[in-house]
Amino acid sequence: MKKVFAWMALTLWSVMTISAGETAYLFSYFINDSKDGLHLAYSYDGLNWTSLNGGRSFLTPAVGKDKLMRDPSICQAPDGTFHMVWTSSWTDRIIGYASSRDLIHWSEQQAIPVMMHEPEAHNCWAPELFYDEASETYYIFWATTIPGRHKEVPTSESEKGLNHRMYYVTTKDFRTFSKTKMFFNPDFSVIDAAIVKDPKQGDLIMVVKNENSNPPEKNLRVTRTKDLAKGFPTKVSAPITGKYWAEGPAPLFVGDALYVYFDKYRDHRYGAVRSLDHGETWEDVSDQVSFPRGIRHGTAFAVDASVVEALVANRAYNPLIPDNLADPSVSKFGDTYYLYGTTDLDYGLGRAGTPVVWKSKDFVNWSFEGSHIRGFDWAKGYEYVNDKGEKKKGYFRYWAPGKVIEQDGRYYLYVTFVKPDEKMGTYVLVADRPDGPFQFAEGKGLSVPGTAKADSPAIVPDIDGEPFVDEDGKGYIFWRRRFAARLSDDKLHIEGELVSIKTARQGYSEGPLMFKRKGIYYYVYTLSGHQNYANAYMMSRESPLTGFVKPEGNDIFLFSAPENQVWGPGHGNVFYDEGTDAYIFVYLEYGDGGTTRQVYANRMEFNEDGTIRTLVPDARGVGCLAAPQETRKNLALQSHFYASSEKAPRTSTVSIETQPNQPLPDKGSVKNYTRTHTYQAAHVADESNGTRWLAADTDSSPFITVDLKEVRTVSECHFFFTRPTEGHAWRLEKSADGKNWQTCAEQGKVQARSPHIAGAIGEARYLRLHIRRGDAGLWEWKIYE
Repeated sequence: MKKVFAWMALTLWSVMTISAGETAYLFSYFINDSKDGLHLAYSYDGLNWTSLNGGRSFLTPAVGKDKLMRDPSICQAPDGTFHMVWTSSWTDRIIGYASSRDLIHWSEQQAIPVMMHEPEAHNCWAPELFYDEASETYYIFWATTIPGRHKEVPTSESEKGLNHRMYYVTTKDFRTFSKTKMFFNPDFSVIDAAIVKDPKQGDLIMVVKNENSNPPEKNLRVTRTKDLAKGFPTKVSAPITGKYWAEGPAPLFVGDALYVYFDKYRDHRYGAVRSLDHGETWEDVSDQVSFPRGIRHGTAFAVDASVVEALVANRAYNPLIPDNLADPSVSKFGDTYYLYGTTDLDYGLGRAGTPVVWKSKDFVNWSFEGSHIRGFDWAKGYEYVNDKGEKKKGYFRYWAPGKVIEQDGRYYLYVTFVKPDEKMGTYVLVADRPDGPFQFAEGKGLSVPGTAKADSPAIVPDIDGEPFVDEDGKGYIFWRRRFAARLSDDKLHIEGELVSIKTARQGYSEGPLMFKRKGIYYYVYTLSGHQNYANAYMMSRESPLTGFVKPEGNDIFLFSAPENQVWGPGHGNVFYDEGTDAYIFVYLEYGDGGTTRQVYANRMEFNEDGTIRTLVPDARGVGCLAAPQETRKNLALQSHFYASSEKAPRTSTVSIETQPNQPLPDKGSVKNYTRTHTYQAAHVADESNGTRWLAADTDSSPFITVDLKEVRTVSECHFFFTRPTEGHAWRLEKSADGKNWQTCAEQGKVQARSPHIAGAIGEARYLRLHIRRGDAGLWEWKIYE
């Protein structure tokens, strides 16, 4: 255990010292309705911004009338602490506040009552933080409408009654605050003020939005001061943005260039203007910047590059596998972890992908080579006549492989096969290696509908067969609808009476499993499904088949955690890792719904009496369980990616029972949640198995290009394609100038593996990957010198 922590600490320390003293940039922002909270993106050049944490939130809002986290503004203190304020509601008279040392772990959120003394105040919008070095004071300023308080301006009917001015408070410790005062009172309705210090001239530049609506202004303007205590002149510049509506300015100096990023909110995209003469003249550079899709109003700020590297190193390890996979089980043999599961293709339950065995030495870097099951064409449809005499077409499917067990040097796989005519059962397969190839233990396999060939016998005539071998070597099998039985000594048949496990919760159940810890048998069974999939358990001190009782406390120990963007944690397995003495639950997560599921893993914790503590699933996951397989620096993390096309975003909206152990009456604890998956090229460099680039469906010649920013000597590229089990063919080109290209690696024949590796690439600044066959997308593209 200590060795594992030492490896992890050494890796993190190495990453954090790579770029110490250099400058990088962060952007705090929100997406959608802001209820999922704080998002962060990073950049090394101010032009190309990549989301962190796999595009997931770092902090979920907990204060305010509407519990929103709009317009997050972050300022780093001289002692390194990050302070953040945000808009908590459309109509609050407070603003939200929290602090963090690392942007990952945050203090308890607070509500700062900046306008509670003004009963008629309509709102507190877009608070911004600025640290005044001279006075060692933080300024917090925001926009508020107080009806009848200010010079009236003509408004449109939709904005009637809104007439904003900027107010502020100051603080030195975020515990005590000055009285609220007017900060900026021009002759127009003003919102979204943001300040940046000119590093050369030393004065302060404030960018504001002219919010007048009749006639509409909706543009950004600039004003400057040398003394913050004296305020800013209310005479502002001409608009620095074009003939479009803009808001949420975020000024940032990158070297001598001053950028102002902003939301072109009517166009649903982000833009930027740039000044190379300290704000005297401006040029629109919107076509040169790239941001995570869906980004909304936030703050851009400079940090030491080690901060960004630490955030990247603190990556989310869920999803575990770079593919759509369900019903996972994990076994470890020797120094290798083996993961088996159902391959999803987003075709529904009527068709599944080619089954494979994923392997890893460290539980983080996973790969496969070909399929461990032979003799089936998983993509071929077979016609049959059903019981009603109707002609149908179906596919062979491989579902829900149980945990592989070893006996006498042979490996036993219990897996569900569904035939094209929907007949199904759990079968025993055997192999000489844990990654196969596996053969049916008895008989010659499964026949095509309509043929006279006899099928191999199923060990149980239903799905989700899961084996368990007790310490005395006796075997058991559990399957759907709470059934269980003893296994014969050869592990190929069931013996004795069938047992129906009595559970505290009723209703349909599948995906059962059994594990043992400190003399206690745990029977885990699923409830509900889809976004409300959950796992409950019973305990026994007698045997794997008898004596089960409901545990004290929450018997549903794993269920959706919308605050962590984890929906429907369902059918999975418990894996005990001896090296770290950890019990790990691997399970499927909802994905985009249907058969787009992915594998997650989280550590389990137990109380003194053996009961399972409620497991709150998250994207953080488990991380390395052994020495990291890959320690080379991934050049992709500091590179810019762009593609021939990008698929349109996919949005899922669901209703989730948030208290399955004690649901409120009349569905009072059921809440609606929405999330959107985007498919941008930048996702291939975020070290997340939950985001990917996908080309548009209409793109007949898909490719993706990377700009390494300078000529580098590249030794290898690792391509983690989407739908990797179906195989890919590709061609890689390189260029020093982006104009003259030459082929440097090629996979001409379709091969099913992940990752595909291109080696000995040589010197290049640009690399371009053409996908010639196979699904046009990548989970990750890793580049090594």
